Amino acid sequence: MKNNTDLKKLERKAWTSYHNDGLGDIFLGCVIMMFALAPFLSRTGLGDFWSSAVFVPFLILIYVSIVVIRKKIIIPRIGLVNFGRVRRKRLLAFNIIIFFILLISLILGVVSLRNTISQTWMHNLRFIAVVLICFGFAGYFLGFLRLYIYGLLVALSIPLGEWLYSHIGIPHHGFPMTFGITSGIMIATGIFLYIRLLQKKPAFEGA
Repeated sequence: MKNNTDLKKLERKAWTSYHNDGLGDIFLGCVIMMFALAPFLSRTGLGDFWSSAVFVPFLILIYVSIVVIRKKIIIPRIGLVNFGRVRRKRLLAFNIIIFFILLISLILGVVSLRNTISQTWMHNLRFIAVVLICFGFAGYFLGFLRLYIYGLLVALSIPLGEWLYSHIGIPHHGFPMTFGITSGIMIATGIFLYIRLLQKKPAFEGA
């Protein structure tokens, strides 16, 4: 019984180390940065599908870089981890749920292209709902509190941006400022976690 408990603790520690290297935070921050920069490429000043598509090659490059860094730098420090059946099931369930949420969001987004700019508030509410649901599920299934905080920050970026736009006159509905700050927090957190991991986990000799 004690051995099972020790194995669970070890697996939990490995799970935390593998997903707590900061690289996921940096990638999320880069994704959110897209919402800060896209308004500058759109005629409406709010961003649109095609202006956002410009960032896809950049995000692919970041993702590939993260995969390489994990393989060349992270794994030599924490080892190659094979998680148990329970965690694999939770991760699979998380991926399936997020896939369907994003698929529904994409369908609603395509349908909403027929709507006028006066219905922007509907798009904003849908975006906020999708963000809270996705980050909420991510925080629950992956077991990281900061994902709930990230979700709240991203969701608040829209109403805060609109407030800055209507009361202070910040251009582009304030999105470059609010989403820029949110993405900056994510990237800074990721860099901190990454550096801390490198300091705490030196590479194995001969790796």
